[in-house]
Amino acid sequence: MGLSSVWIFLLCFSVFYSRAAAQAEACRTVVQADIVFLVDESWSVGQTSFFRVKDFISAIMSSFQDNAVGADGVRFGVTLFGDVPRMLVALTDYSSLEDLLRTVGDLPYGGGSRRTGSALRFLVDSVFSPAISRDFTPKIAVLLTTGRSDDQVDIGAKAVADSGITLFAVGVGGADVSELRRIVSEPFAEHLLQCADFSLLKTLLPKLSRRLCFSASEPPRPVKTTQPSDEHVVGPRDLQVSELAHSSLRLTWSQATGDVTGYRLLVTPLSSKGQLLLNQQRQLDLKADMSTAVVTELSPKTEFSLTLYAIYPNLIGNSETITTKTTSLPKVSNFRVIEEGLFSLRLGWTPPLGKLNGFKIFIPRSNRPGLTYEQLLPGDISSHVIDSLEEDKKYTISIYAVYPDGPSEPVSLVGKTLKLVPVKQFLVQNATTDTVQARWASVKGATGYRLTWASPDGHIENINLGDTFNFYMIQGLHSGSDYTFTINPIFGDIEGPVTTNKVKTLESSAVQTLKVSAVSTSSAVVSWNRVPGATGYRLAWGPTPEFAGQDRPRQLALNSSTTEYKLKNVAHDTEYVLTLYVLFGSAVGPGISATFRTSPLGYVSNFKVTSYTSTSIAVEWSPIVGATEYKLSWYSDDNKPQFQYLDPSVLSHQIKGLNPQSIYTITICAVYGNSEGPDITLSQLTSAVSESEPIQPVRELKVVDIGVNSFTLSWKKTPRVSGYKISWIPFLGGNEKSQVVPATSTMFTMDNLQESSAYKIQVSPVVGSREGSPVLVTARTLDLPKVEGFAALNTTESSTVLNWTRVADVSGYLLSWRHISVLETETETLGPAFSSYKISDLQYGRTYIFAIRPLYGEVEGPISTVYQRILGQDDPVKPGKSVPATVASNSPHVTAGPHTVFTINATFAKPATKDPEAPTAAPPIKSITPKKPPVQPTATEVKEAAFTSLKLTTATTKPTAPPQPVCWKTKADIVFLVDESSSIGVNNFAKMKDFIFRVATYFPVIGSHGTQVAVVHYSDEPRIEFHLSDFKDRNSVLRAIRGLRYRGGNTKTGKGIGYVLRELFKESLGMRQDVAHVLVLITDGRAQDDVMPPSRIARALGKFQYPI
Repeated sequence: MGLSSVWIFLLCFSVFYSRAAAQAEACRTVVQADIVFLVDESWSVGQTSFFRVKDFISAIMSSFQDNAVGADGVRFGVTLFGDVPRMLVALTDYSSLEDLLRTVGDLPYGGGSRRTGSALRFLVDSVFSPAISRDFTPKIAVLLTTGRSDDQVDIGAKAVADSGITLFAVGVGGADVSELRRIVSEPFAEHLLQCADFSLLKTLLPKLSRRLCFSASEPPRPVKTTQPSDEHVVGPRDLQVSELAHSSLRLTWSQATGDVTGYRLLVTPLSSKGQLLLNQQRQLDLKADMSTAVVTELSPKTEFSLTLYAIYPNLIGNSETITTKTTSLPKVSNFRVIEEGLFSLRLGWTPPLGKLNGFKIFIPRSNRPGLTYEQLLPGDISSHVIDSLEEDKKYTISIYAVYPDGPSEPVSLVGKTLKLVPVKQFLVQNATTDTVQARWASVKGATGYRLTWASPDGHIENINLGDTFNFYMIQGLHSGSDYTFTINPIFGDIEGPVTTNKVKTLESSAVQTLKVSAVSTSSAVVSWNRVPGATGYRLAWGPTPEFAGQDRPRQLALNSSTTEYKLKNVAHDTEYVLTLYVLFGSAVGPGISATFRTSPLGYVSNFKVTSYTSTSIAVEWSPIVGATEYKLSWYSDDNKPQFQYLDPSVLSHQIKGLNPQSIYTITICAVYGNSEGPDITLSQLTSAVSESEPIQPVRELKVVDIGVNSFTLSWKKTPRVSGYKISWIPFLGGNEKSQVVPATSTMFTMDNLQESSAYKIQVSPVVGSREGSPVLVTARTLDLPKVEGFAALNTTESSTVLNWTRVADVSGYLLSWRHISVLETETETLGPAFSSYKISDLQYGRTYIFAIRPLYGEVEGPISTVYQRILGQDDPVKPGKSVPATVASNSPHVTAGPHTVFTINATFAKPATKDPEAPTAAPPIKSITPKKPPVQPTATEVKEAAFTSLKLTTATTKPTAPPQPVCWKTKADIVFLVDESSSIGVNNFAKMKDFIFRVATYFPVIGSHGTQVAVVHYSDEPRIEFHLSDFKDRNSVLRAIRGLRYRGGNTKTGKGIGYVLRELFKESLGMRQDVAHVLVLITDGRAQDDVMPPSRIARALGKFQYPI
């Protein structure tokens, strides 16, 4: 406790110190100054960094709060630049620091390229234009950028310097320092500041605020002037109306030349005959720096004369006049029928701008005999319901906007009330043994639906559904039964006509046979029997645990007509487990599994030298099935290796350009697409120039018999030889052995070889002391037999009986088992006569891995594996249906989607006790059904309650009553890990919040007695919104979810998962040990870090992971 207090104190002290050190220094010495921030908004800045830039600008502005802000003091402006510059805050816009800071906080981020040179010219021409800037006032600009400009900056920099503007620059990250030195004012060291990242901008606040205060307190820099010339004075020109409404308009003009002190605008209405009504004329006096003005309080649909003069010190200049007419009073827009009812119409509209007294809705007498409908409504509403109408009838409806000046022109529409109609397109489909899916087209205006189903024995059930439903899964039906389904729409208290459909449930919904055939090095064909009523299949495959890393798990969805699929691009010499699931619409039926092993890459056989000279060697070999080409390489001790690729149809080659009397090592391998098979190597000595005819090689060498520990060779006799030298060596390394046999031999047997191993074998003819060219073949000894028929039978609540078929010539069996989430394994060695074995004291409801190997003395044979969940006879299994285990060498999870991983909750079981059976077939075991111990819902139960069920076996459940509308019995600790990176965006983040909100509504009991929910955001760094134990009721959780805020950043998914495992799933923060722990990850893209280590840890800790 004491150590934690020290850490908290140090953390608070460091945060306080960093904040204190990063504050801007207050400036109190400035009388007048114009300060403009020129901000880079290119794509390299990003939304998150742009927020930091706005905070930085606000802090600098706040340091001048002790000075007058506005026309008589300090003025501020902000211009953003990317592809083009945008002056979002002009120097003349604000006279209040509070309003200015609010506007800066709302500045929008645009993105684009980085045209700094264009921005500098815009700074001189527009931001500090003569109409805006003040004489004898310091002009200061602060450039913030993060990279090199996409255009030339020298001309713009010179214009800034000539205009007397003091320019500071803040370079962030990859800013070009040499370019910034050409831009900023001298001395460079005082006007150029740098930081490595936007997060460090606040460290520059003291230095920049101090230098800005000093520059703003000094006299302005001199402006480089040109020789004055006589200029003709021109009055205002290009006068035009840029915006026009019913009671106002905006005028714009080009400013007059000369020493203008202001402008005068005369606004005069015209009569219907076009005469000026001088008694209603108005005069507006405007400032000299203005080039636009808004005229208000005008009459609608009235023509006005607008005259503008320029005022000089001693005279009034030339004028320009235009005429225009104001618009009529705005009408209601988007007038529409929002909702039709049997006896009512709901209307909606968009109110016009301006001051309204209200609205008037009117239905003429012709539509309603004896009654005229007229309703006055307040001006702050935008919808209204007209009721007491007639069914299935058209009405013409008009609406007026009522102003103080009178009503607007009407807007009309024709609406029609609904007719009482039945449900259309009522489909009952995707029937399984105990479920069907009902779908229908929504009925316009219906407030709900009543769905009813009746069994053959007359039992009737129904359910009332809301108006948003057009789909419902009906469960708890009997297999192989005819059902009658009806549906009718409900309109308030009135029920519509009934629509009927009939469907028969399936007798069975499981795949019975799953076969793998045509297995090659890179493909296999999977086939299965068709399941009636299935809407599709999902096929998943991946390497078994012994071959993990050879390939990645994959899956795909197939349509219902497919019963065969060819797996392509699988890894060679790898064992795979594949599982086929049956799909019934959105429901997933039971699965069936099988294993297969792809063929290894083939070895080139019969590789030999057919002839050689002093400068060449000719070789040949036998074809290999599946090879796409051959790679032939050769080298000698004094030459670099050379190689050549040959087409698969080429089976011989002559290597030329060799040196006489040199030993060459020649290697060949088969190429399979992008993979190369094992190398086969031989050596050959080229002859001298005068050497006699070479020794003929051995012909027709082949392996005629292969055993577990032996090979037998045969060849044709070679003339004029004194014997044959036979040598062999394992492919994976080892000692080479050789033996010389007489010239009369044509067969030879090699014994005492290693089982399941490949060997290189060479046979060379021998003449006296000379040895001819060897002929090379390859072969692989047979595998040790594998235990077949390994299965778990007669499983009770605490035990299971393992059965298998005996293997001939074994010395015994090695049996092992463990819980899927426990690494410690129990083992038992059995004699050769055993064919069954009972294991007791297993943990109820848990899944175990059972494995068996045959023993051959001290040698262990291949492994056979079976997964079995320990369930008693009271479990919900259909009578007469067996529960076969998934016999596969598979990892303890089933891939259920492209990213979704179902992980069994890790619970350490006590060591099981051994109970050997007789060494023959297992005798019948008396069925004992003890009372099940009261336990909390298991991880699988939680998953089945809250999400789509993923079943590990082919067991089907008993018919049950329709489920509750929410997960009312579920207890779980659920953490939502939510991606808030910049790629999400505000709109998509709102959709993610709505998704989490809707999921949370399925859990009515929130708190320690039900489900606990926590939310963690992550981008660059994870952050906790609320812990598991923070809220005790559902409404509090829903309000917290609605209040989630979006920030942006990068996508560090791995860091987020690790953070949740360390910081959220802790008993001290509310995690409960006796409930399921669920992690729901919501993201939109690929992680920018490694997610595999924390994901493996999550599986090992038994945490459910649902990536979305």
